[in-house]
Amino acid sequence: MIFAVGDIHGQLNMLEPALTRLTERLRPNDAVIFLGDYIDRGPDSEGVLRRLMRFKKQHPGTMFLRGNHEDLLLRSCDGDKRREELWLLNGGMATLASFGLGGNSNWRKKFPRWALDFLGATHAAVKFTHFHFVHAGVVPYGVDTEVEPDLDARLWIRQPFIRHGDSPGRIVVFGHTPQPDHLPLIHMNKVGLDTGAGQRGGRLSVAGFDDELPRPRSPEFTLFQVCDDGTVTPDEYVRNVLRHLPQNEPTFRFSIPSISSAPIIPTE
Repeated sequence: MIFAVGDIHGQLNMLEPALTRLTERLRPNDAVIFLGDYIDRGPDSEGVLRRLMRFKKQHPGTMFLRGNHEDLLLRSCDGDKRREELWLLNGGMATLASFGLGGNSNWRKKFPRWALDFLGATHAAVKFTHFHFVHAGVVPYGVDTEVEPDLDARLWIRQPFIRHGDSPGRIVVFGHTPQPDHLPLIHMNKVGLDTGAGQRGGRLSVAGFDDELPRPRSPEFTLFQVCDDGTVTPDEYVRNVLRHLPQNEPTFRFSIPSISSAPIIPTE
């Protein structure tokens, strides 16, 4: 099985019960993919990063993808003033506060190296036989991503990816775009797992995908969610349920080539 965990956004109180439930289900050869946006908005970004590092030590088949919020922090640390302003306005101040650096104009020199090393080692994407995991989405061929040229569109793209229809290639599992009803977005060729953990009333989603079965016609997966009060929903098997299909939107096609075996393939 491959388990994917949606955007966390500093919500340690939601991450802890999610990892407890997930650990009960993990088998030795299972993979766990965290889809990015571990930091910002929530009250304990530092606690989230430390907890994820401990989880990785216990479960070596764990991989961390980079989200746009991690991208903003890393660019800010490199001295990009414009990105720093954007980051601080979009939850970065909560992250600095969690590290005890709130209101500190010299935060770059004091931000802990262990956290930057962890975030700097994150991947842009990971591919299996039938599934492609990425933070924001893949780039459809010949389409304007609506993302600034110096940014990695896989960390930032929204509607130009979501509007694209059926694909004969891998099913794309992503985060980044929160769903207003706090349920996964499900199309024929994609599953969106940002269910608003950084928002009031939001949920943290954990989905399990079986890569050993033939590629399903539409996404099939197990799902549980953690509510903002820390309660965990019962496990659900999601099958032949399509949510948030685009209405009156142009449908384009794009293909992600398949591979013959199922190794983990990090994509930088």
